[in-house]
Amino acid sequence: MKQAKRSIIVVTTLFILFMLQQFGLIDPIINKLETVAWWVYLVVAGIIFSGYQAFNLSKQEKEVDEEWVQKQGNVYMKRISAEKKRRQSQKNPRAMS
Repeated sequence: MKQAKRSIIVVTTLFILFMLQQFGLIDPIINKLETVAWWVYLVVAGIIFSGYQAFNLSKQEKEVDEEWVQKQGNVYMKRISAEKKRRQSQKNPRAMS
């Protein structure tokens, strides 16, 4: 599913670039990009990479948190069922034998 989304995004981006080229709108953009210093591109790439890493880390952290909460919930449910069994066995002394 992720690969299909990525493919659609790439195809859409290429189509938009093609249309910009056909209407002559891409040449002014390229001329403006040529006037920018090379280190600005590095800074922008660093910002994008940093945002990507932060997004991935937050997603992984959520998954770990959900796993931990689920484990703790299972432990709690086991304790409740054990306590319920214990109370039932105390009510009915013949249940122990």
